[in-house]
Amino acid sequence: MTEPTDQAMAEDIETAIRAIPGVASIFRTGGIISKVVDAGAQLLGAQPNEAPLVRWEHTPDGPRAEAAIGVLAAAGAAETSRRVHAAITALCADRGCAPVEIHLTVVHIDESSELSRSDESRMGTHPKAD
Repeated sequence: MTEPTDQAMAEDIETAIRAIPGVASIFRTGGIISKVVDAGAQLLGAQPNEAPLVRWEHTPDGPRAEAAIGVLAAAGAAETSRRVHAAITALCADRGCAPVEIHLTVVHIDESSELSRSDESRMGTHPKAD
């Protein structure tokens, strides 16, 4: 992801993901080798330290987005994943990058966090009565 437009697209996808109710965090994607290459590029100054956590690339089959997320348990991993997938699809379509291959992985479920009131209202969920 060396081109500025690719980095901007990855940043925009990351921003869209963070806005989805139920997303607790975003993690760096890729295997150990790609993480080592990214770290080396950062040390050499070829990639900024604040590089997006989302990977955006052009493949022979078309554009591809890859993201790894943590979700709030109360929001549900499946439903949160569907909302994230829909947000990425919509953003890419708005930018003329459709169809896009999307690889989304839930790598953490946060059992300790509660949904905020704004998340509850956007998702149509309500806290459990004690």
